[in-house]
Amino acid sequence: MFKYIIALNLVLFAGILIFITHSQKEAPDVDIIYAMPGSIKTMDPAMMSLSDEIRIAMGLWENLFTYEPENSVSKEGVAYYPADISEDYKTWTFHLRPEARWSNGDQVVAQDFIYGWRRAIEPGTADDYAYLVKDNIAGAGEYAKWRNDAVRVLTILRDLINNREINEEDTKIIEDLKLEGADASEPDWQGIADKFRTDHMNNIEVEFEKVGLKAIDDLTLEVKLARPLTYFDNLVPFTTFAPVHRKSCEMLKVTDDDVINSLTLWVYDPQWVKPNYHYKDYPGLITNGPFTFREWQFKRYMLFEKNEQYWDKDNVKCQRIMAKVTPESNSTFLAYERNEIDYIKSLSVMDFVDSLYQDMKAGNRDDIHHSKAFGCYYYQVNCNEKLNDGTPNPFHDKLVRMAFNLAIDKKAIADNVIRMGNEPATLLIPPGIIPGYDCEPGPGYNPDKARELLSEAGYPGGEGLPPIDLFVSSPPESHKKTAEAIAVMWEKELGVKVLIRAKEWKIFDEDRSNQAYMVCRAGWFGDYYDPTTYLDLLVTGNGQNHSKFSNPDYDALMQQAYVCVDPKKRLDILEEAEKLIMHEYMPVIPLYYYVTLEAFRPEIKGITINPRELHPMKYWENTAK
Repeated sequence: MFKYIIALNLVLFAGILIFITHSQKEAPDVDIIYAMPGSIKTMDPAMMSLSDEIRIAMGLWENLFTYEPENSVSKEGVAYYPADISEDYKTWTFHLRPEARWSNGDQVVAQDFIYGWRRAIEPGTADDYAYLVKDNIAGAGEYAKWRNDAVRVLTILRDLINNREINEEDTKIIEDLKLEGADASEPDWQGIADKFRTDHMNNIEVEFEKVGLKAIDDLTLEVKLARPLTYFDNLVPFTTFAPVHRKSCEMLKVTDDDVINSLTLWVYDPQWVKPNYHYKDYPGLITNGPFTFREWQFKRYMLFEKNEQYWDKDNVKCQRIMAKVTPESNSTFLAYERNEIDYIKSLSVMDFVDSLYQDMKAGNRDDIHHSKAFGCYYYQVNCNEKLNDGTPNPFHDKLVRMAFNLAIDKKAIADNVIRMGNEPATLLIPPGIIPGYDCEPGPGYNPDKARELLSEAGYPGGEGLPPIDLFVSSPPESHKKTAEAIAVMWEKELGVKVLIRAKEWKIFDEDRSNQAYMVCRAGWFGDYYDPTTYLDLLVTGNGQNHSKFSNPDYDALMQQAYVCVDPKKRLDILEEAEKLIMHEYMPVIPLYYYVTLEAFRPEIKGITINPRELHPMKYWENTAK
């Protein structure tokens, strides 16, 4: 019996090994493996916002224009470069190359861009970067508002249909609309909702025709802008402006959900971005960039393969590239040292990054690459009058915000905590990167002035201030270390108590978006080479304005810049706007400017270090293979 049990166990163990071998097959052979520190939140180009997502999107989709790998300025993509531009910079006409193809062989046409851009502003699909379309394309903001208002009305009517109580504001919305039958003693809310929805849907295409997007023919796209944009050519390569293969995408648009239909939302089966998803005969993701999406092993890797339909395939050097999920930074570098990984985009989260930086400076590592980046690490300050729990918010007072800024020794943070060659920041926009833009530096470390301002605000020596909630995301550990150093400075110089709160990214992102904090860590990399990529973040109502800062003088300056066509005068106005927020209002506290510290060996070509940290996969090559 004992021998029988052993033999049986051996058979079972062998079976388990076979199962594991088949279920966790070896990763395929590739030209380059690059480390991806975390899982992807979305691969929908209308909804993505994280740098890893955007990097992948540039390999899968090609926009009207793309980026030069050396300096991230614009160059030809699906469209020839440059576009035809009107004298007032408000009408841009793009001419698409006839040889541009989707990965299934279909021709890329102007309507594919219109559909992709429309998805970016439709309720149900619109996300953080919707403002790039809403604020810049003529009529897009008005259309999005009309759509969102209708969704809200239909949401209220659903509540009434289900006998739910609605608040005073929603009641007034329904009363002001004067909907037929709504004033009856017992309104037929279902009938009222059905009629409102039908009327709205009957007008939806008529309203969208007012948006400044027009396909003159299959290969000509006319774009009318809401305001002059001298830098629009550097904006259209951004992921939000990607085209979408309309026919296949529409196959997975959700049409069998009562709630989604009743609210007129554009919602898609999230699996539409998967390479091997075939529900309802869906062919899998169809893209038009240099690579196709071949395989997605969740939490393991993503595999991209050269797109044989791509118009410029002869200049795509890699046959296959893998993004390998590597959540633990130190072990990632050990894998790199063993030649199991070819490229690490960011070394900044590693415990021993300062040693690597020093080795690089000493000339001992030709595979470590360092440069300034077009990014700023800063703290957002909640500017609302009250905190989420209803108590008064001391940071609503600009004097308090300015005092907390002046009490931070930013050079000490950069030199002693970060230790990667970062420069301390007194402005939001990294200086010396945007040609012609040179804003006066903001106030530096001045603890005496900080105490004076705090006393003027009514908190002498920190008396009367509640414990300061300093909110950071985790990992990496550097966020917490920075917060701990700043907490010591604030407690010493201002006499306050600081409570550091660290949460994993998803919770952090939700709380930050809902202003469930006093002060929280933030960081931003410019999306295009213009000051507005930073300054738009603080305009009233901007979707990325998590501080909820609102100032009419600042908004007025931004509006002046939006309509100014004189390049020099426009930059002067934007310099004045940044000076206003950094010298007088301080809705954000800049701490230091990011640097790029990456690892790739000499045989890896086509990755050019630049301030934007954009390295299109199209140009990558492994000369050792």
